[in-house]
Amino acid sequence: MTGQDIVNLVRAEVIEPNPAFFTTPTLLNLLNSAQRNFVRRVRCLQNFATTSTVQGQADYPMPSDWLGSEKVFYNSPVNGVDSWQPLNPTSITKMAQESPNFLSSSTNMQGRPNKYYIVNKTLYVFPKPATSGTNDIFMFYESKPTVLNALSDPLSIDDSLADGVEAYVLWKMWKQDGEDQLAQEQLDRFEKEVGRGLTWKKKQLLDGKWKIDIESYVPFSYGTASSASFAQINPLNM
Repeated sequence: MTGQDIVNLVRAEVIEPNPAFFTTPTLLNLLNSAQRNFVRRVRCLQNFATTSTVQGQADYPMPSDWLGSEKVFYNSPVNGVDSWQPLNPTSITKMAQESPNFLSSSTNMQGRPNKYYIVNKTLYVFPKPATSGTNDIFMFYESKPTVLNALSDPLSIDDSLADGVEAYVLWKMWKQDGEDQLAQEQLDRFEKEVGRGLTWKKKQLLDGKWKIDIESYVPFSYGTASSASFAQINPLNM
């Protein structure tokens, strides 16, 4: 669905004093504002990116469309074979508690990164890498929508979520017209569409084991046994 599709829908509902009362630049701004607000609240867009580490460097800029981190992996090949491991998310407060000297630039503080934290759209890893790598950081993240530069540009969100954008644009248009009751109706509709968007996001993986929300050393799988060296624990026996 394109921006023009949304414009056609809202123009059909709003009676303008003249066909150009709501100009194309105005509607384009409203469409971009609608997508930004909807995506910021629903977090329905995802992307991924890679970056290369530099020996002794802790900080790496996040992608320009980054909104929130989902998972960060680091690759430390063993005998030429990839060995990807997830980095553990943490915060400055926890770093200060657990590794008070984490800001040190000393070479004996370098090693294989196992933690990450984010400050001002910058990814920091700890320890600082002991070697340089090539595309050895892989990031899954929630992303911002692509800015529409023309009404012919497609929306970033899925077509099934476009009602939220339409409601937002109509809300602003009715507000500009001074139609407070009609504006409130569209604002209420927008809020409902945000809720539906959150439900849509949760149902992308219908076979996910979301009811189990605990940290476990034993992975969820269809197998009946694990090769882990530690004993398996049945919480029902505790």
